[in-house]
Amino acid sequence: MRLRMIATMAALALMVAAVPAAANGGGLTTYEVTITNLAATQPISPPVVVTHERSVSFWKSGQAASDGIIAIAEDGDPSVAVAALEGVAGVTDVVNVGQPLTTAGTVVGDFTDTVTITIEGHPGDRISLAGMLICSNDGFAGLDSLKLPRSQRTVEARGYDAGSEINTERSEDIVDACTDLGPVALDGDPNGNENDAVDANGVITRHRGIVGESDLLEAHNWGRSVLRVSIAVAN
Repeated sequence: MRLRMIATMAALALMVAAVPAAANGGGLTTYEVTITNLAATQPISPPVVVTHERSVSFWKSGQAASDGIIAIAEDGDPSVAVAALEGVAGVTDVVNVGQPLTTAGTVVGDFTDTVTITIEGHPGDRISLAGMLICSNDGFAGLDSLKLPRSQRTVEARGYDAGSEINTERSEDIVDACTDLGPVALDGDPNGNENDAVDANGVITRHRGIVGESDLLEAHNWGRSVLRVSIAVAN
């Protein structure tokens, strides 16, 4: 099981390498961003982190999820979001973290519950991020348009529902990595990840959490916050 878990983590990490900075002008500052998984119940897929002008939005609660957010929230795939954000006017830099975050306090192979990246931004830029709550239908942990600090700042990210899938909580509708990386194995996994049959046309909302009346269990539930995000101007 441990070797299978390591292989799964490696596959997630290799989806897309971190993309280089896409600066759109001078006056750039480099920021060091440390992301820590606070949930002992939910591994997180490789997050996408983006710096952007105030007028640009990666995702927003109350609005329909973009294809990039849907790919993250349903499949843990950052590539769609990265491709959509690169080169967009008002986007300063895009980074695919390139590795998943294990559940809080755990180590699997070379992966842990914490990762640090660098990203560039202009004064007044915002920073946003999203990474899949792997043991969910279409949940993700995210930050939306947080103003970059002058020096440093630490905040916590909550769980959101992309609204693109019905929350069946059945193993056939959940990515198989949940069994490998989550706190408990799902009955019947591995058996694929059905998306189309459970499509929904909702909007992004705060996630209600796991109900626990199907294959997902109370053991997969999380608290008020999922991630701790520390942002500091790099020396």
